[in-house]
Amino acid sequence: MANKCPVHGHRKLMDDDYFANPYAAYERYATLHEQGTVHRTCLDDHGQVWLVTGHAEVYSALRDKRLARPREYSNGDFTSERFPEGSATGTIVTLDPPEHTRLKKMINFTFLPRNLETFRPRVHELVAARLDAIEAAGGGDLVGDYAAILPITIVCDVLGIPDEYRKNLKEMADLAFGSDDETNAQVRSTMSKIMNEIRQQKTAEPGDDLFSYWIHAKNADGEPELDAYQVMALALLTMLGGYDTTSGMISRGALALLDDPDTLERLRKDPDLFDEAVEELLRRNGSVHHGFRRFATEDMEIDGTKIGKGDTVLLHLTAAGNDPKRFPDPQVLDIDRVDKAHVAFGGGPHFCSGSELARMEVTIALRELFTRFPNIKLAVPPESLKVRHSPLVPALVSLPVTV
Repeated sequence: MANKCPVHGHRKLMDDDYFANPYAAYERYATLHEQGTVHRTCLDDHGQVWLVTGHAEVYSALRDKRLARPREYSNGDFTSERFPEGSATGTIVTLDPPEHTRLKKMINFTFLPRNLETFRPRVHELVAARLDAIEAAGGGDLVGDYAAILPITIVCDVLGIPDEYRKNLKEMADLAFGSDDETNAQVRSTMSKIMNEIRQQKTAEPGDDLFSYWIHAKNADGEPELDAYQVMALALLTMLGGYDTTSGMISRGALALLDDPDTLERLRKDPDLFDEAVEELLRRNGSVHHGFRRFATEDMEIDGTKIGKGDTVLLHLTAAGNDPKRFPDPQVLDIDRVDKAHVAFGGGPHFCSGSELARMEVTIALRELFTRFPNIKLAVPPESLKVRHSPLVPALVSLPVTV
């Protein structure tokens, strides 16, 4: 089924076969669900982890305080220095409450429901412009020409990233997940340098944006709420989180609907159903496949499997969305499915702050794409499509279509 780690002998469940094409991972989930809910495996860096795939188990573990994010709780199995979870200690990714709560509050207010509607006209504007370009060309790549453009522009708008930095940041963000160690280190260095330059600019001349707010926010004592490192780390991780995952949701959602003409026809006849369709796509296709590593702070059990203190635990959000014990016929795209209670955006303290903005972007992007182009088709055989070799965000490399 999967090759073995040369160091520990565990099956590498997220191996080359897992990334062979956009459909391969779902075949792996089906096999894993037959075998249980918790699996011993190794990652590419040979780190030993417990991979949790059952929906009930993932849902519970997302809220279990015994599974901590800070690397200090690791027993030594976690040796990776890869950004963003390796060397980025002291960031929102690697912290738990109460410090995580303080940092998350600095993000959450931007994505409150009452503020979300301010983004809607801009999303429609960007979508229309990209669809105009695709129509003029007779088709295009739904990743590079569409799915990627919308979220990177929106998140840069929210942060207040000056135009002259956006192209370079996007190029770096495209390499942040799924690159080799050397490239990963270079990406982190380049992006950190750019964010520091922006921080210095906005310290002197603040704007009406999230970056400026973080720089100038004061606590109850009148002192800066965030130091320079925290400002840059929040900006960097907000940009990556708001861009890459949403881009992947749009492109994978588009492919799923192209694969299912009957469902697509229903949606074209009743575009209001796209809201339900997006929830079903999130359940089945996910956004992030597995979340960031967690470490057991004490000996514990997950569904009868003993987890040792310090062991690394990965919660596979997309596998949980394909658990047949919770979702009958999980790989069937069923927009009438009553139970769509997915964990695509995580849960507990680390629930995605930008989930509602992502839903808005994905829904508008898919609805406008498929209602505007009734004759849209894949321009290549589906089996030729490739996914990025990144267990965290295995997005499509490209999605060529004709319109």
